[in-house]
Amino acid sequence: MIQRVLMAAALAAYSIGVVTIAAQSTTRTTNDGVYTAEQAARGKTAFDSKCSGCHEPSRFTGDSFFESFNEKPMKEIWDIASGTMPEDNPGSLKQQEYADILAYFLSLNGFKTGDSELQPNASAMAAIKVEKKQ
Repeated sequence: MIQRVLMAAALAAYSIGVVTIAAQSTTRTTNDGVYTAEQAARGKTAFDSKCSGCHEPSRFTGDSFFESFNEKPMKEIWDIASGTMPEDNPGSLKQQEYADILAYFLSLNGFKTGDSELQPNASAMAAIKVEKKQ
């Protein structure tokens, strides 16, 4: 009985710790310089060669971008891009290419660059919230 109580307490403490860590890790926003200029340049090249046949860059800027994604985690954009694009072969780009293209979108919206690249995975994207440029 004591072991069950201790196990339940340990699991509860672990769960609280995980929630706390998750809450702390989502404090970064797109205003924090979450990509590099070099990454955005690679993203532009990838977008021009793999996306521009169907999409205009303006579709990912300004009001239309913020109406869809403001105050949401970058993971929402990541999931759409990596899960549904390109339309003729969804998910066929390298994970790095998807991250680079998202960095390009951030640059199109005038977000400042930083010292580290936007990491090419869903958990990294979940830790960054889209926030209108300050």
